[in-house]
Amino acid sequence: MSDFMESAKNMVSAAVSRTSWQAQKQLRIRSKQSEIDKLLEQRQQLLDQLAEVAMNLYQQGRLADQQLARLCSSIMELDHDMQNRGTQLQEIKNEVYSANQFAPSPTTNYTPPTGSPSPAPSTSAPPPQPSGTGARGQLQVCPTCGSPVRPRALYCRNCGTKLR
Repeated sequence: MSDFMESAKNMVSAAVSRTSWQAQKQLRIRSKQSEIDKLLEQRQQLLDQLAEVAMNLYQQGRLADQQLARLCSSIMELDHDMQNRGTQLQEIKNEVYSANQFAPSPTTNYTPPTGSPSPAPSTSAPPPQPSGTGARGQLQVCPTCGSPVRPRALYCRNCGTKLR
């Protein structure tokens, strides 16, 4: 029963880690999108100023290149910032959850029961014996990873393989 609980605990822990990671990713996406929206607002304000200045100067018959150059330069800087942040936003959206990144740590307070020495792992480990057929206290070997498992264990504590 404790193997099942350990397995369930690891599965819940992995699910919580993935959900937390996804939530953090969504927060970063929203933050980056907000930055882009603010830059777009600033750009639009500069374009409005540019249009107003250009129209006023045009109407007065004195269009000064220096004023237009300053506004155009600011608009180009904002465009560059938006492009960089758009690339960063796309990188965040393309991130993939790596289960190994947030894998639960191994159990540190577990000591396998003492009994006869565990058999050496072999490439073709015998299949686990059904309940009641193994000798009491004799350790079995996981067919997947070769780690010792207790008699009547449902799952391997090392790799999580279902044994029955």
